[in-house]
Amino acid sequence: MSARPPGVKRREAKKEAAKIAESLIESAAATAVRDPELAKSQTALARRISLKFNLRFDWRLKRFFCHGCKSLLYPGVNARVRLGPNKTLLMTCTECHHVNRKKLGARLNMERRGLRNSLRA
Repeated sequence: MSARPPGVKRREAKKEAAKIAESLIESAAATAVRDPELAKSQTALARRISLKFNLRFDWRLKRFFCHGCKSLLYPGVNARVRLGPNKTLLMTCTECHHVNRKKLGARLNMERRGLRNSLRA
């Protein structure tokens, strides 16, 4: 009899849920132009999975959700993208008109302070 530490099943389920939610968001982004309703239902399912398993997405995946109505945001289909003042990315949802902001100036500030990227010459 091998005793399994408590929480191992939960951790495995959380990893599997993260993979499923990520693939749902990526497939929703791929199908948003052809079938917006399918893409919206896929992102809604991915959001429900992330809420159930307490998952946190990085900016690469989080940018597809409107912070106002929690629906799919896809630039050119149901979102307008603009560059705002002070190196800010502004994504406006066309359904609820909420403006999602992302600051892009961190890399430029590092270069100003002399912390240049060593990979760039």
